[in-house]
Amino acid sequence: MTSPAPDDRWTDRRHDAVAARKDAYEQLRRASTWRLLAATKAPAVLSILQATFPPGDRRLPRSELVARVGAHVGLLRDEEPAPEDGAVTGRTAGDYVDTWVREGYLTRRDDQQHSETTFEPSPATIDAIQFIASLEDHRPTTTQSRLTLVIQQFDRLAQETETDRDVRLADLQRRRERIEQEIRDLAEGELLLPSSEASADRLRDILQIAGELSGDFLQYREDLRAVDLHLREQILSPETARGEILEQLLAGDDLLGQSTVGRTFTAFFRMLNDPVQTREAQELVDRLLERDFARDLDRTERERLANVFSDLYEPAQEVLDVKTELYRSLARFVRSQDFRQHRVLLEVLQEAQGLALAQKDEVPTRTPFPLELDLSRVLLSSVSQQRLKDPTDPGAPAEAEVHDATALSVEVLQDLVRTNDIDIVGLTGHVNAVRGSGAQGGQASIGDVLRARPAEQGLASVIGLMFLATQHAQQREGSTEIVTWRELDGKDYAAKVPAYYFLEDVPVD
Repeated sequence: MTSPAPDDRWTDRRHDAVAARKDAYEQLRRASTWRLLAATKAPAVLSILQATFPPGDRRLPRSELVARVGAHVGLLRDEEPAPEDGAVTGRTAGDYVDTWVREGYLTRRDDQQHSETTFEPSPATIDAIQFIASLEDHRPTTTQSRLTLVIQQFDRLAQETETDRDVRLADLQRRRERIEQEIRDLAEGELLLPSSEASADRLRDILQIAGELSGDFLQYREDLRAVDLHLREQILSPETARGEILEQLLAGDDLLGQSTVGRTFTAFFRMLNDPVQTREAQELVDRLLERDFARDLDRTERERLANVFSDLYEPAQEVLDVKTELYRSLARFVRSQDFRQHRVLLEVLQEAQGLALAQKDEVPTRTPFPLELDLSRVLLSSVSQQRLKDPTDPGAPAEAEVHDATALSVEVLQDLVRTNDIDIVGLTGHVNAVRGSGAQGGQASIGDVLRARPAEQGLASVIGLMFLATQHAQQREGSTEIVTWRELDGKDYAAKVPAYYFLEDVPVD
């Protein structure tokens, strides 16, 4: 028995690696980015999307999106073959927008802050635009500035992860010696500066790295939604350790924040919103804008440099809002026990699917189904017959509820005054002040007092005045009056009460 030669084993492994890579590329070929770049109308579609969503304007309502696409829809029709009869194609800007949503070029969002559905370019579209832009304005990546950035990051990581105290002390000593040497050189008047060209190249490399973050925000949101979907699938699936996940969610654990994408974004967002670091970074940007080599940048590059941090706040906040809403939705899903209904429904569907698969080889596809189903019916009517609702119309007021009038005894009024802590002393002062003003001829009814001195305790003040009236006022037999007052919640009320008139001052007890 002979074993395969080493070259044959290497060839087999090489072949397996190439085959695996081919399968991976076949999967990527179905992705939106690849399909967009390979589309026949890719030049027109990319040009229109890039013009429709300029930097800083990444989300549009449908009406505005269709209008912007409609201004360039002729470019899309130029790519279509003309009909033989010379007729104009019927596809509108709205049709193209709907197609791009289905193809994954645009992402549709239902935002509570907007009355209209909004659209934004998908991460796949951002990647495709950035790829085409890199081909159009190709800048070499093997530059000295980029190599310096890589070496600096390696050096910083090695220093921060060094566990040997002596090695770290030696590194700090070398850094201090270099700093002290720079101080001596500056004190002696020696100032070494890189060339303007090298400084401008380094600045452009930094701006290019910062510009790549805008596409990452969209990817962050998609990754967070994917994590949320995966957690929901684990909760519903009987084959996973769903008990542990449920316990963590019920305990208030933020599983979205604990995921890889959640931890990465949280660290980025915390650093972006650190007031000290943000202020120091903005001061550095302002100093760079004052440098002579910054004049070599064009206007667009200078604007990007000036707004390099402010342009990150809004998309970062949007990602945080998505993360917060997903966390709350997932928590409600678990605490409201909705997942139990979903789990029962999933089990029923799986059972039905299993029965169908078990019978697929025994029952021919054309076998009549021994069950009669009645067609559903619906009453159709014209849209014009529907009465549209006006959100500004409060509608007809609710019919007032009328209660039968009942007489209140003195004992009942005393009990209400005692149990509701009514300010009898204050009401006594109000009665005497209104009656003594002379405006009512030396007398005052309950309604007169309430009109002059509003009820500070609402209905309790009315009850207090009724109690004082039964003790110190004269009732006019057979007469009533309407009294009004405003409750503490701001609503106005009215009631019909017997007519009582205070003819003398009420004694203050």
